[in-house]
Amino acid sequence: MKILKKLVLGVALTLAVCVFSGCSASSEAEKGNYIIAKEEQRILVAKQISKKDAESKTFATLKKSNIELVYYIVEDSQLYNELRVGEKVNVTPKTNDKGEYIVMQSDPPQIVAGEIERQKD
Repeated sequence: MKILKKLVLGVALTLAVCVFSGCSASSEAEKGNYIIAKEEQRILVAKQISKKDAESKTFATLKKSNIELVYYIVEDSQLYNELRVGEKVNVTPKTNDKGEYIVMQSDPPQIVAGEIERQKD
């Protein structure tokens, strides 16, 4: 009977450690789209990076790492002024009647932002 209790306790402890370590690792590694720069009514967004990378890595480092970078032109001046570098966002391009949007051939590309959803970290 003692062996069974020890076995059950050991399995429960192992399971608890796995669950708790998995939770903390996944929240740390959660990726998103972060504003890494602002200039001339545009925000530079790095796609699918961690908050830590958004805060610590430079434009050049992200570019070398083949991270997708996009300039979004923000037509709403008030919203542009409220947005902050390091903020997590989801940007939907502005589209025409056919559902198409224009990508300006620059490096990084530029797209007029339609909707900017500010997200919690």
